[in-house]
Amino acid sequence: MIDPHDEEYCEHAPLAQIHEELRSGGINPSPAVDAVRTIVTEHHAREEAQKTFLANLQTIERITAFICRRNHLTDDETCELIAEVKLRLIENDYAIIRKFEHRSSLPTYLTTVIQRIFNQQRIEMWGKWRPSAEAKRLGDKAVTLERMLTRDGYSYTEASQVLVGRSGTTYTPAELEAIYVRLPIRRPRPVLVRDGMTVEAVADCAADDRLLARDRARTAQTAVRTMDAVMNGFDAEDQCILRMRFWEARKVPEIAQRLHLDQKKLYKRIDKLLLTLRGEVERAGVRKDAVEELLMDVGTLA
Repeated sequence: MIDPHDEEYCEHAPLAQIHEELRSGGINPSPAVDAVRTIVTEHHAREEAQKTFLANLQTIERITAFICRRNHLTDDETCELIAEVKLRLIENDYAIIRKFEHRSSLPTYLTTVIQRIFNQQRIEMWGKWRPSAEAKRLGDKAVTLERMLTRDGYSYTEASQVLVGRSGTTYTPAELEAIYVRLPIRRPRPVLVRDGMTVEAVADCAADDRLLARDRARTAQTAVRTMDAVMNGFDAEDQCILRMRFWEARKVPEIAQRLHLDQKKLYKRIDKLLLTLRGEVERAGVRKDAVEELLMDVGTLA
């Protein structure tokens, strides 16, 4: 029988022989061996994860800074998120890094992880964002625009520039404007006070912005509801012409060619349809100057 205190024997005897002698004595060594192997493997994995973390610190900071810039975070917020990301990556013996399975490049994996950390941080601060019923009714483009405006902190101009400027984009300025005026007014995210701004200045700016936004939104939504109702009464071809002209920003010659219509008559037809829309919107209680302002962009598309 093996003597566990015989160090020389245990050190030099074949492992299989030691296992066999232990089993003959009623001892199963497998659980202990498996436990030791697990400890050694996990220790090695932690060491490798730590090396990976230290070797990619600059990449982690660069990816985090990029996400912060894309979401309009201040310098202080960026520093806070970088610290939070590092802490999360170190937690539980680098558990997140140890989960990397090499199915993609490490920077791609880190980008996904850091974006999720950012999203979780925002949910903890503001609650989970959900699209409005109207945005869902209008489709994926409306949901994307509403998310950028209400969750990500973009102004309409900034969101429009990003969406229209993307490579291979299917967004047009006219289409985004048509979607924008149909979106409901939602409470904005909390305003973060920058260094040098007084509480009074922030309050004044916020109040002015809210008044302007509410006034414009009420006017635009009244006009849009009226125009939608009127357009639903037009025949199918007239509806198609208006949507191609003002939602898809197509030129009149292109519409005429696509629908096999006379170009000169089409100009007069569109003018007549706009005149009908203008009259109905004014009868709905929208001021004439506001109607002209809303339809001003329509005229510049010709």
